[in-house]
Amino acid sequence: MPCLGDFPDEIIRHVLWFVSPEDNLAVVQHLSRRFYHLGSESLLWRQYCRTSFTYWHPDHDIENKYLAIPSSVAWKDLWIARKRSTTKVSRLLDGILSTKVGQLSKLQQICLLGYDAKDYLLEQCHIADSAEDVLARRYYANSALDSIHRGIAVDVWSKYQSNPLSTRGLDRALGAFDMFVLHDQPQDLDYISRSFDSLATRFRQECPGLEDMSTRQKALALVRWLRANNLTGMHEPDTNYRNLRNCLIGHALSEDEHPSLPLISSAIFCCVAERLGMTSACCSFPTHAHASVFAPPGLTLDGVEENNPNAELESMFLDPFGSDEEVTLLDLRMKLVEFGWTQTAEAFLKASPVLVIVQRAAQNIKGAHAEIHNTTDNEARVEEMKRLRTGHPDLNLEAAYYSSMWADLLTKRTSSLHWDANLNSFLNRFALSWSEDAWIVEKYLVPLYDAFVNAQQQQRQRDGWESVHEILAMLRNLDNRRPTVSRRYTEEICTRVRYKIGQVFRHKRYGYIGIINGWDATGTSSLPTPHYLAGEETDEETLLPGEYGRSRRVKTFYTCLRPTVDRLRVSQDNMEIITDPSLIPETLFYLAGKFFKRFDRDTCTFVSNLKEYYPDD
Repeated sequence: MPCLGDFPDEIIRHVLWFVSPEDNLAVVQHLSRRFYHLGSESLLWRQYCRTSFTYWHPDHDIENKYLAIPSSVAWKDLWIARKRSTTKVSRLLDGILSTKVGQLSKLQQICLLGYDAKDYLLEQCHIADSAEDVLARRYYANSALDSIHRGIAVDVWSKYQSNPLSTRGLDRALGAFDMFVLHDQPQDLDYISRSFDSLATRFRQECPGLEDMSTRQKALALVRWLRANNLTGMHEPDTNYRNLRNCLIGHALSEDEHPSLPLISSAIFCCVAERLGMTSACCSFPTHAHASVFAPPGLTLDGVEENNPNAELESMFLDPFGSDEEVTLLDLRMKLVEFGWTQTAEAFLKASPVLVIVQRAAQNIKGAHAEIHNTTDNEARVEEMKRLRTGHPDLNLEAAYYSSMWADLLTKRTSSLHWDANLNSFLNRFALSWSEDAWIVEKYLVPLYDAFVNAQQQQRQRDGWESVHEILAMLRNLDNRRPTVSRRYTEEICTRVRYKIGQVFRHKRYGYIGIINGWDATGTSSLPTPHYLAGEETDEETLLPGEYGRSRRVKTFYTCLRPTVDRLRVSQDNMEIITDPSLIPETLFYLAGKFFKRFDRDTCTFVSNLKEYYPDD
């Protein structure tokens, strides 16, 4: 009977394409010297790289490697390096799930791998419901992936600090906001760039004779094509204007109805126009952004040769959000007069740097955030305003607001006296809700913070919540803190602490739903730290003072997980245990992974992942 070694090399090469890279390394290459060489060929390992991994860290320059001659790239070594990264991520994630000590440090190590960690993290985000630690694994995989996405966004904005007047890279600068709410979806910065490439190609195919048109004709043809294909503007702007998704260019490109604010509509026009060879930029006109298009050097917008070589380039204005026609300069100047802008008005009629557009996009997000919070009489409308393609609406809203705070800090000059106007609120939000971004803060914000502090003529002491360094140090200390063990080792404790870690309750007075994630039998001194107390509950969730001649009654306290806070203090007297899983908000099932392994629907409790703190629960 013939054996595999009797077949010619061409047949064996074909067979190897159906062998996994792991089996190739572990078995095939150990059969003989001939099989070692056949199993190590660059063309084979390039295919392994294509099929094994979807996402790559930019340092690999993978697209150019794929275009190169296979033998010019060490594909086998590259695959092995990526496999080692995946193994490292797996080990670190298992460590995060096994102990609370050092979680932040392990998350940072995963995040520093960037997109080399993304394929494995995506697998864990979609792990089967039957997994023993399904909630915890999904939560921390999502946390690491979201932090990687935010790090990429912040890196994009940081590059403009050395070139603040640049008008290049608008698609990625605005797409950075989408990265804060991307989660497990594919619409990242590369997707946004490819989408604009595809739109430019479609327009060329559907607009014959484009190369013979003047710049003005091209610009008008493009804006009409975009609007005819429903790629700019929105339906019913009176109702939908403040929808969060309208602020995000990635959502505008990928949503079926392509809704967008005037700023995003203008940016879409500019990004496609640039790919068609036109010079175009957004114009940050008050209340309603426009797109501007400039004539080529030496020509007018109508293609006529410009006789004066020193003349300023002719420009035109368009409103891709609301009009198929050119907007005249006279119309814009009349509007500025109506707004009361008579001095420095010309600044609004020039091409705006990308940083200005990013700042304006950040303000739009803050406006949507405020409008949503102020809309209290129409719950269905609020849900529609928060809706994005994926993720939990309330968490997405806060993530988008967080992106606007990052954008403010990175796009404004630290030499400004008011650079730190939003710093304190940013640091508070970061420390309480986004501590996994410590690596981003350390890399990008700390240098800006130090530059700002050192530039102040009258330096004042900045400590506590005002100091980036102290907050980072606090987070590191909390991360390294050893568990404080609370046992139910006496009958008195068992009697006093009626409820257990993982039980779900409704607050008797305020009605909110929470999950117990900590307790103290004799007050608050042994509750997990840091924990918080809602302002409206201060009187109820504090120790009762004793009356004259009598000792005070000692109350039992718990901490609980709510959608807005990890550990909220609550008195046992105010808790009512619930046993109906349908009463638990969907957001809590996702957030529960921070403290719990899975949900037991039969008992309506979350299975604790806090055994090193509460081994008896």
